[in-house]
Amino acid sequence: MKKLAAILLLVLFVFNTVGYRLFISFIQIKADEGFVARLDKGNYNDEDLLTVKVPINLPYQTNWKEFERVDGEITVNGQVYKYVKRKIYNDTMILLCIQHEMKTKLEQKASDYFGKINDLPGNDNGKKAEALKQLLSDFDTDVSQQALAITGTTPEFNLHNDAFLLHQFIPLQGQPPELLS
Repeated sequence: MKKLAAILLLVLFVFNTVGYRLFISFIQIKADEGFVARLDKGNYNDEDLLTVKVPINLPYQTNWKEFERVDGEITVNGQVYKYVKRKIYNDTMILLCIQHEMKTKLEQKASDYFGKINDLPGNDNGKKAEALKQLLSDFDTDVSQQALAITGTTPEFNLHNDAFLLHQFIPLQGQPPELLS
């Protein structure tokens, strides 16, 4: 019975650490395949296409008369766009892209899930993390500055968080030795 419970807990732990990531990757791959198949058939609206112009510097480049179908993707501000068509005109590559809403949602959900699992800042539990951070801080810089002002002493090192980096180290007297070859 103990071995069965240990194996069950180990499987649950492995699925929690690796399985969710593999599962989400599998779903993203399936969503990509379905989206690309839809693009290959031409099942999209031309008004939904976004034009991206990229300057290129290729000698002896000829202009293309028609757009050609191309696969690829780009992520801009958290939004995933799939390349649909491309064309080269003069010194510019013109890419027509369409937003891949399903993959954007999946990436956002995965980011939220793994952020909550790993207790990363920027999630719903940010207030809890901030309160814990304040409780466990080493010292309060404002209190230490007030204490120094009351006693009239000056600190040897400037440890304030907005100080310049050079002020936080002891200056060296002299020049470092030269490299011998």
